[in-house]
Order: sequence, then C-alpha cells, then structure tokens
Amino acid sequence: MPSPTASHPDPAFPVAHPRPARGWLNDPNGLCRVDGVWHVFFQHNPHSARHDRIHWGHLSSPDLVDWTEEPVALVPSTDGPDRDGCWSGVMGFDDDGAPVAVYSGVQGIENASEVTLARGSADLREWSAERHVAAGMPEDDRVIGVRDPFLVRIAGRRWALQGAGLADGQAAVLLYDAEDLDRWTYHGVWLSSGQAPAAVDADIWECPQLVRLTDTETWALVVSRWHRRPDGGHELGDTQALLLEIEDAAPADAAPHGAPTTVPTPRIVGTSAVDDGPSFYAPQVLAEPDRALMIGWARERRAQELSDAAGWSGLLTWPRVLTLHDGALVSRPVPECEGWREGPAHRADDDVVILPDACDVVVEPHGSTGSPAVVTLRMPTSPLTGSETGSETAETVYSGPASRIVIDRSIIEVYREDGPARTVRAEPAPGQQWQLIPQGAAVTWWALRPWSPA
Repeated sequence: MPSPTASHPDPAFPVAHPRPARGWLNDPNGLCRVDGVWHVFFQHNPHSARHDRIHWGHLSSPDLVDWTEEPVALVPSTDGPDRDGCWSGVMGFDDDGAPVAVYSGVQGIENASEVTLARGSADLREWSAERHVAAGMPEDDRVIGVRDPFLVRIAGRRWALQGAGLADGQAAVLLYDAEDLDRWTYHGVWLSSGQAPAAVDADIWECPQLVRLTDTETWALVVSRWHRRPDGGHELGDTQALLLEIEDAAPADAAPHGAPTTVPTPRIVGTSAVDDGPSFYAPQVLAEPDRALMIGWARERRAQELSDAAGWSGLLTWPRVLTLHDGALVSRPVPECEGWREGPAHRADDDVVILPDACDVVVEPHGSTGSPAVVTLRMPTSPLTGSETGSETAETVYSGPASRIVIDRSIIEVYREDGPARTVRAEPAPGQQWQLIPQGAAVTWWALRPWSPA
C-alpha cells in the first residue's frame, strides 16, 4: 500500500500519526490487544471530511509504531439499530473469547442511542452484519440522553458504564451489570456532575472511561465534557478525570450471571485534567497488566471548508501511559514511540532552536534544581532559513513547562513530568520549520520517520 504521508499534497497531513489518507476521523474506539497485536478502531466517515453516517475505521500494530490500515470494520446497517451511525464504544469478548464490538447504535433521534453488539472474527478483521441490542434507552425519567458504552471489571465482575445527560441539566454516568454481555441490567445513575466539582460540569459526560491506575488504589473516571448552546447547538469542551476510590462489588467467585448482591460504590477523592490542550477529546483507555494505555482524538483547528478541500479531518494522538503524580494525571508517550525516531540525535543549547516540521524533542533543564524546563514554541508564518528567527511574525503555539514535545506537521503534543499533557493543532506552511526557545535547558531532537502502512 502506498504511504499516505509520501503522496498527500496537504502540508498539514502528519508523518507519524497514522490515519487513512482521506475522510473524517474522530473518537478512538475498541482499543485492545489480541494475540500480541494492538488494535485501535475509530469513528470514521470514509466518504468525506465531515461527521456523517459514521463507520468504524481500523488500524493494527504489533508494536504501536508499525501500523497497518485495515479494511473498514463496521458499516451502518440498512434497517438496524445503527442505521444512522456506528458511534463510540469498546471491544468486549464473549465467554469463549470471541471479540464483540460494543457501541452506540444511532437512529437519528437527538442524544438517543442503543447499546449495539457486532461480533467479529478472532483476528478482528471480519465483522458480522447481524446486530444485537444489549440495552436500549433506560426506562428512567431522569435520563434524556445516553451514549458511549464502556466495559470494566471490578472485583472480577463485568460492569458497564454509559455517558448521559439528565433532565435537570446534570451530566452523568450510568451503571449496568453486563456480566451477560447480550443482556444488560440497568442500575441507575452511578455518578452525576452535581456530586462533583465545577471543573467537570457539562450537559453530557461523553466517552466515560474507568481505569485503575497502576500501583495505586485510585481509579480514574475519564469524561469528555459536552455542552449544549442556547441556540440549540452544542460544543465540545475539555476532558477531565474524576479520581475515585471504589468499594468493590460482587466477589469474583459469585455466580457468573447471577444478580450481584451489591454494586460498586464510588467516592470522589479528586479531579484532574487529562489533557489541557484545546484539541484533545474523547480518549479511550486500555487497562494493560502493567500500565494504563490511552489514545485520544486530536480535533481540527482549521475551518471545515479547509478540511473539505484537503479531503480529511481529525487525528489520533500517540499512545500514552497514564499515571498519577501528586494528585494530577500525567501522560507520556509509551516507550515504543521512540521507534518513530529516525537518524542521529541532534543536540542544541542555543537561545533559539530551529526544528523541522516532524520531530521528537526532549528538553532537559540545566543543573539539578528539580524544576521543570520552561519553553516557548513558535510557528513562523513563513518557512525559516538558516538562523532566521522571525519572532515578530511567529505565532506562539505553546509556552510553559515541558519535558518532551512531539511535532508532526499539524499536531503538537507537549508532555511534562508533573502535570497533564497538552495537545494542540496548527496550520503549517509547506516546508514549515519551528522555533523552540528553551529557558535554561538543553534540547535533543530526532526527525520522525514517515509512516509506511503494510
């Protein structure tokens, strides 16, 4: 398959963030690892750069660097529960280990959806056209909108969460017993924004993700904040996490499909931004044995008309490890992402470092003060040459603490050791170079090698 990176005429198209050459992309879905291969599905419209009649696209990788663009996995059915779109969800598994896509089937009713199941082959490359509804709209007068099912095991039992909006204007997460994957039992509102600090207020909590953070007793409930506008439209906010302690539910040796005698009880112990950038939304989190793996959607900054002309919209972030540091969520690229580095390391200790349009940058503060390095990243309005700085015509894309910065044409991911990452989208010119101004720090950078899909 030819490389989309090599052939794409748009200077914003990334080098090292795999995605189809054309079409719309938003929320990552179905993140899983099966037989040593990672799979990430995603909301996808292969026919245009607009959010419409959503399919599930599919990428796979043995190492989180060498990705294969797989055939489109899920297509809206003609007259089924997903006839207007296969929206966000996760990968589940039958009792015999067979993969099952668990997602929001949409039929055009605003904020209404049904939990829809589609069964796949063992290698996740073929999917049945048959659809099964595991849960419809709850029979609960408080609930006016639901979406984005998520599966999680607590004390050995499979539970499900769903994002929701309530009639009183609160956002919420609903709880289901999903031990029987085909038939969920509703247990009501599990948490609502009225129980939480104002930092997580929303009209709907989208894409709830619940993961126990490695080597802690703390769980992170990740929610993306959807807001209703007075004109009847909506806007997407940021992504926050409620830090929880959870009283365990039914013991692991309970009858597999019997009704649990108790349900998991959450207690909020804190909140944290997941990523404080303007372009990060709707991440998916996978609990691996030794880490919490997260991939997010990096939504566009440019006008829709420009995306239409380019023929594509939306990126996935690099896979990240999510950890807890002094009550704040910290994310950093998985170690495997160093495989994107190409050629020699370049070390610079200059006042202004000129960087190429696709690079992986490590920032190390001078001395041993323990304070993080502070940098300013600027994008000039025209390509730089030589030592030209052009600061008077440069846009500041980021200014603040940083330990690592990934620049890949139109996406910038800034990582720090003591707080959330920051994802930003940019609009580069052909041949764009960048200015990095470190304060009391040395910079080491590597070029990024182009993605060549198998």
